[in-house]
Amino acid sequence: MQEKTLEALKDIAEVFKFDLWLRFYFVEEKDDKLQINLDDQVISKFEQEYGHLSRLAAEINKTELNPLTCQKAIVEHILDEFDGKKYEIGFIPKLLDMAVFKAEIQLFNTWAHLHEDQLEKNVLDFEKWKELYDEWKKTENAQKIALSFSTSEMQQPGSDKTN
Repeated sequence: MQEKTLEALKDIAEVFKFDLWLRFYFVEEKDDKLQINLDDQVISKFEQEYGHLSRLAAEINKTELNPLTCQKAIVEHILDEFDGKKYEIGFIPKLLDMAVFKAEIQLFNTWAHLHEDQLEKNVLDFEKWKELYDEWKKTENAQKIALSFSTSEMQQPGSDKTN
């Protein structure tokens, strides 16, 4: 796989991972609706620590969360941040449909689910989540899970089987 594609996969997957991290620690229920509730100090801290990812946090802060609003915010952020700027126009939508990308996101979500009890004990910063995930990815169990995701994704009609 080309270096550019690997870098883009990392960049784009990081946005999805950050969104999950935000929802894991900062979701609150208000009037029977879920929302992320970050005060201005936290947003400022995120700006210093997480760069462009802080804009995603600010975008979804205090809005009702549902799968559609989350997906829309993530995709808009990715397109605004990368498509036609860091990567050529049209490259990012192709990347989002790649089997390797889908498998990476599925693997990260699986990791978070499998380690939910440990992750809930303390609020860990996003960098720590990425570090723990990268360590786990090297384990035999994680590699078996990743292989099963890659294999199942390649067998689904409409997926990009060449990736």
